[in-house]
Amino acid sequence: MSESMVRRWVREFKAGRHSLEDESGRGRPSLITDELTTKIENAICNDRRLTLDELHNLFPEISRSLIHEIVSEKLKFRKVCARWVPRELTPLHKATRVTAGKEFLDRYRDEGNDFLKSIVTGDETWVAHYTPENKRQSMQWKHTSSPTAKKFKVRYCETLKKLRRAIQNKRRGMLTAGVSLLHDNARPHVAASTTALLNQFSWDVLTHPPYSPDLAPSDYHLFTKLKESLAGKRFQSDEVQTAVTNWTKELAGSFYAEGISKLVSRYTKCIEIDGNYVEKD
Repeated sequence: MSESMVRRWVREFKAGRHSLEDESGRGRPSLITDELTTKIENAICNDRRLTLDELHNLFPEISRSLIHEIVSEKLKFRKVCARWVPRELTPLHKATRVTAGKEFLDRYRDEGNDFLKSIVTGDETWVAHYTPENKRQSMQWKHTSSPTAKKFKVRYCETLKKLRRAIQNKRRGMLTAGVSLLHDNARPHVAASTTALLNQFSWDVLTHPPYSPDLAPSDYHLFTKLKESLAGKRFQSDEVQTAVTNWTKELAGSFYAEGISKLVSRYTKCIEIDGNYVEKD
């Protein structure tokens, strides 16, 4: 502490001051008000992908650094990536993937393209009113109290019955030739009621290793192309459902066949790299 500062404190105490704490009302008034904090929080809750620059454009009366202070220190928000991050595979997971790959390729060698033509697959994905174009745009503001996305519960057996009717109407002869169903290990897919229904259908269920979206045509082919077509577009209300429906109607049958045929190269690659994730075809 400098000599001048010591002299100032001596004068303060001689004048009757008794505390070293700052007196209320002294110093520069804070620009962070409850009203401003609430406005910024509401803006983030309405669009969690807002960047600091975009928030600064919404609140030009305060600096970008002050907005960052409010968001990170006052509101306790942190930017996290909303995209799927691959799970770290254990040795058991890798071995299971290799075993599934060998089983699949053995059938392919025995039955050829007839085996690929018998495969029916499907899955679910989230489609938002705005799909980011890159990883940076996919980042969202989150904190411990942020709500998590909830999956809609669908009766899987009803879905399978609808699928069977669709195959009967649109793929004549396929039910007679035999259906090979490829789906993941989600609870509704392995439930006793589902297993009983698939036995009733006489459908063959292909082995799908856990934590393997890179071996699911819906994930690495269909959903990837869907998200690319929606990237950067903003939709209102039910417009996004219409956009997805129209996009699927425009696809040729060869597009779906291409996704399934890629299983051969992907399983081959998976075996070659000892069960690790396959990043590209």
